[in-house]
Amino acid sequence: MFKGLYVDKPEHIIIKEDQEPQLQAIQVRIRTEFAAIKHGTDFHIFSGQSPFERKRFDPELRLFVERDNTSNTGISTGYYAGNMAVGRVIEAGRDVTKVQPGDRVYCYSAACDILTKAESEVERLPSSMNQFDAVCLDPSLFAFVAVRDSRAGIGDTVVVSGLGAIGLFVVQLLKLSGCLHIIAIDPIEKRRKLAGTFGAQLTLDPTQCDVGMEVRKYLGQGADLAIESSGSYKALAGALRAVRNCARVVTLGYYKGKDTELELGAEWHHNRLELIGSMPVWNNPMRDYPLWNEERVTHTLRELFIRKQLASSGIVDPIVDFSDAASAYMETYRDPVNAIKLGIRF
Repeated sequence: MFKGLYVDKPEHIIIKEDQEPQLQAIQVRIRTEFAAIKHGTDFHIFSGQSPFERKRFDPELRLFVERDNTSNTGISTGYYAGNMAVGRVIEAGRDVTKVQPGDRVYCYSAACDILTKAESEVERLPSSMNQFDAVCLDPSLFAFVAVRDSRAGIGDTVVVSGLGAIGLFVVQLLKLSGCLHIIAIDPIEKRRKLAGTFGAQLTLDPTQCDVGMEVRKYLGQGADLAIESSGSYKALAGALRAVRNCARVVTLGYYKGKDTELELGAEWHHNRLELIGSMPVWNNPMRDYPLWNEERVTHTLRELFIRKQLASSGIVDPIVDFSDAASAYMETYRDPVNAIKLGIRF
């Protein structure tokens, strides 16, 4: 038997016990040591406000279309929740060659105490990487691709909106790219403080100021670039106000519901801004493919963590025991003021 974080009804999560599947020849069984959730995507689906609740995504048309009568309605219940996990292999199928029992590995996974995965889905954890680095490979992947999509470079001035795990890695990667001024925006104080340690020269609380005006006071003009990672329409409106004319704005947040904040007839129109959506998954190739693909990005990120050029320190916060994970999940979902990326000890 295994136990995992399970969404049993709308906006409600429990720890559920279930039967492990029979181990197949190419599968491994893992005893989980640590796991983390993905606040943006996990909470978006959990809220019942994702577009998948009303429609289905047609992969050939690349469109959300109406569901037919045989389609399931929605995806916000009946699933194990989580993003990435670290653990030790305790059993391997007869055809497994990549790892063996005793190996410490990481993988994309729900937060369950026992995992059954295909060997192709797991990677051996390098000894020079810790469990926090491993569960941060997903947010750093999205951050890495967004920074490349922004074409940020030496001397650029950049506004980063939304300082969850992805936004905090955006800040670090912009610093590595040689950006001259990084301005970090988030209403949560602990996130702003951490952004400052990662290289932001100025942090702003968007609930306490006009971000567009404050950026101009600090720089003397709008920023060259903005990267919006919060998934808030209000934050996107602020990012459009924070940049100079002909600037580039990159979005990678998962926006919830319908727009109520954007006024595209204002700065967007009059400053002739460029808006770029950054999405490295869902069969979207990198913009500089074939030189870059997801495999190369993942390898590069591992190297950056190993060389200590990227840091996960402080990003996985809070960390709770698995027995408290359901209540911590609900608490963080309702009020994220004390959270950046929820981690779970097993």
